[in-house]
Amino acid sequence: MSRKISRRVQRIESSATLKMADLAKKLRRKGEDVISLGVGEPDFDTPYNIKECSKQALDDGFVHYTDSKGIPELRELLSEKLSRDNGIKKKPSEIILTPGAKFAIFLACQTLLEDGDKALLFDPSWVSYKESVKMTGAEVEWCSMNEDLRPSVEEYKDILESENISIVVLNSPCNPTGQVYSEEEVRELVEIALDNDATVLSDEIYEKIVYNRDHYSPASDYQDVVTINGFSKTYSMTGWRLGYIVADEDLINQFIKIQQHSVSCPTSFAQKGALCALNDPVSDEVVSEMVERFRDRRDLLVEGLNSFSEVECVTPEGAFYAFPDVGRDSDMVAERLLRECHVVVTPGSAFGEDSRNNIRISYARSEERIKEALERMEEIFD
Repeated sequence: MSRKISRRVQRIESSATLKMADLAKKLRRKGEDVISLGVGEPDFDTPYNIKECSKQALDDGFVHYTDSKGIPELRELLSEKLSRDNGIKKKPSEIILTPGAKFAIFLACQTLLEDGDKALLFDPSWVSYKESVKMTGAEVEWCSMNEDLRPSVEEYKDILESENISIVVLNSPCNPTGQVYSEEEVRELVEIALDNDATVLSDEIYEKIVYNRDHYSPASDYQDVVTINGFSKTYSMTGWRLGYIVADEDLINQFIKIQQHSVSCPTSFAQKGALCALNDPVSDEVVSEMVERFRDRRDLLVEGLNSFSEVECVTPEGAFYAFPDVGRDSDMVAERLLRECHVVVTPGSAFGEDSRNNIRISYARSEERIKEALERMEEIFD
């Protein structure tokens, strides 16, 4: 049977990170010892108290549809959290809980973009931004980073002033670079966007995973900024699929239409677990310990990478990624690391054209495995 596949879907590329993970699984099935430094997923378990709350919800029969925006008590807590931690003053009615932050980005793109529009992304950017834009029929306009993996403001300003940009996506701490932008940097980027009638999407999924830096949420000062966040990275809840999107009520009323006609609502009992994540001091203690572990792993990895003569690695300031320049084609390097060293990384080409000589390495693995990976990498880099 011959099936027609829509042009919109044919434009979309498979996820490079998940593709590498699938290749690793095939090697493991053959009995090979593969070290996966590709997928952006904390290796820590979800905190015990969060799991217990969800188990209790299941036992209590909390297994049916919830409000499409999410349960009121969780949106109330998020409103308090946003005010306390981020300086964002939004009512519970201005928050939608979604099945993961990735779906929140999808909602925003589907609502704010259409055929012929343009979205500005920084090169490099997380792989799914580009595809979320392309799914709407819009196009991506790329803006370079400088040598410190920070936005090139002059180029950015030129693009906003010369092109009709509908949305700008900011991501700090940044995936894949690990850089954290200062309040001054973010303010400048937001003001240029707003001056040129572009909507800013601020993806803050890594907000709690920062090292000796302060996270700044632009919606604390710019009410028109759309904030995207979630529970996956902070609380090691990746498989729970629970994110949220925060915006003014007019936009929220448009976003929710897509959720109502697609996924209906976020998973009921996952929301009960999220209540404990926000309401129990134990969660904050676990997060602090996790961030300290990530810091130690970062230091180990960056020191090891910079010991290789061919590699240059800027020290990440947040998240759990390093984005070293390996001085040659990243697709070739990633394939060799996997096939010859059984180490999984993600080629920089997946994140943007300017990043073809970089690879993304996730240090969300134990120190022992990172040490072993560095030893194996010597075959390729020294």
